[in-house]
Amino acid sequence: MIEDLGCSVSTRRSFLRSSILAASGLHLRFAFGEAKVEAAVLDLKVYDSATKQSIPSSIAIWDSTGKLITKDPGYKGGIRSSGEFHSVITEGRIKVVITRGCDYIAEVRELLLEPGKTTKCTVNLTRVSPLRKEGWVCGDSHVHMKHGQGPIQAGFPFMALTARAEALDYMSVAQQWNVETVTSTLLSQECASVSTSDCVLQWNMEAPKNYWKGDVSHCMGHGWTLAVRDIAANGADPISELFAMSAGDYQKEKVPTPNFESHAFIHATGGIVSYTHPCRIWRGEWGGKNGFPIQQEKFVSNMAQELPFDTIAGPTYDSIDILMQTKEQLVNQLAEQLWFMLLNRGYRIPATASTDAAFDTPGGATPGVVRVYTRIDGDVTLEKVAVAMKGGRNFVTSGPLLTFTVDGHGIGDVIPVLNRMRRTAHVQAWASGVPNEYLTKIEVIRNGQVYKTFELAEKPKTHTLDFDVEEDKTSWYIVKCYGSQRNQYAISNPIYFEAPGFQTPPPARANVELQVVASGSGKPLDGSYEILNMIGRESTLLSKGEFTGGRVTFNAPATARIRVRASGYESAMKSIFIDTPALLNSTLEMQLAELLDWATFEKVKKALDQIQLKCEMQPSA
Repeated sequence: MIEDLGCSVSTRRSFLRSSILAASGLHLRFAFGEAKVEAAVLDLKVYDSATKQSIPSSIAIWDSTGKLITKDPGYKGGIRSSGEFHSVITEGRIKVVITRGCDYIAEVRELLLEPGKTTKCTVNLTRVSPLRKEGWVCGDSHVHMKHGQGPIQAGFPFMALTARAEALDYMSVAQQWNVETVTSTLLSQECASVSTSDCVLQWNMEAPKNYWKGDVSHCMGHGWTLAVRDIAANGADPISELFAMSAGDYQKEKVPTPNFESHAFIHATGGIVSYTHPCRIWRGEWGGKNGFPIQQEKFVSNMAQELPFDTIAGPTYDSIDILMQTKEQLVNQLAEQLWFMLLNRGYRIPATASTDAAFDTPGGATPGVVRVYTRIDGDVTLEKVAVAMKGGRNFVTSGPLLTFTVDGHGIGDVIPVLNRMRRTAHVQAWASGVPNEYLTKIEVIRNGQVYKTFELAEKPKTHTLDFDVEEDKTSWYIVKCYGSQRNQYAISNPIYFEAPGFQTPPPARANVELQVVASGSGKPLDGSYEILNMIGRESTLLSKGEFTGGRVTFNAPATARIRVRASGYESAMKSIFIDTPALLNSTLEMQLAELLDWATFEKVKKALDQIQLKCEMQPSA
């Protein structure tokens, strides 16, 4: 496809075209003359220097007045191009910058456009690094076609073009979607129609996205999914199921569902789930709908308030975003702190990154400005990416690129430690390919503390270093590489050293004392109980037992629900999490400082040691 953004053959056609563009909200500066011979035209073609194939890219053009030309209101950085750009532009000297995410070295051209002439320009973009050949693929799984009430109606073709222009190998498109009927199968068809050999588009969800009883102060946490199948094992549509289990703000009528039950459904449907922006909070006006009063300084949480329980009880999730867009510097710093704490407690949770880009808002169509790289074998499939991502074979970045090995062991690998050993570590780093980027520092971090620092005063575009690691204990090492600014960095997932006897913490279980009485009279009852594992909204039986005299004790998974039966009474259901105030209330009222304090996680363990559930049974009708 060739972009033809205003090349006119007559004054009338020129007028009509400019009127249509203006009505569409497209902000292009054209110089339409009275006759075709007066027009200045730019003909720009962009190729991959290795494959010689035409490639999409992002083009920033400053016209002779210094004004940046833009096309789509969702993208304020210039124009997303398919690889061939042909347009009338104001005559005079212009500056053109061609980029393709952080993976390609940007090219800059200064051109003189003359009236009545077509200026041709061919640009070859070169990859910054050999990472793609080595199996590293990058993507963004937190991108909204329609996030809220934004004015822009984005379509699948533009989203696919944007992903390719950013050199993303895959991009997941989350709710809401600009389609008449929302089903996972139809969305997969829409995505497949615009996917290409170099970029896979697929639907996903920001799910769970769960405000307990619709109150934004009580955020159980947001997640994003990857590689969920179109049809669940029970034949249900995954999108409908996940929507049913998450309450949006103001949706207090929805039956409260813990995140871990959505996590189980996602896993059963072939996918993985990452907690995103786990430390994001703010205050602002909220309320005035569905019975919620207006509050001027409402505590609004996007925080992963259920994460402490989900960690101790599982972990029930697969990864955690430690990098959002660079404007959220504090959110990113605290997420990294949270991740380090989990790693130091033995939880080998992989780190990921996502943008929360929103194509319906002006300037919001910016996927890939932070991204996660994952190493896979062979062709790109989201199933392969999900498996490798869950295995920790990732690094995240807002610009620089890196590789990290220890004696041939790569990111995500475990190196056995039998005695004190010396190993050679190797790091290769590259500056982002966008203009004026360079490397400034490389840090090696051991168990959350800086182990070695390499200052790069020469501001190189690439740097290689080797250093020795001596280790005799269970530990983890990551590499952090900085670009020109403090918010431009890449972080690897760990390489682990593992001494004999190490075990990751097992899922905590609950010691339950169950009391069963008749409602009203309090009479102790005899009956039976079932310990259930909830996969979404469906249960599977784990074990069962009987009780007499209205009491029984047993041990159960922390995530379980308990179904109780007694002759002559309606059956009842209890949740260890929901029906234990020490667990639920501490989650709902959690503050950021508590999320970052390991004592909060220990309190979950302590509460699970002594769970008391009481069922007051109602007589059968």
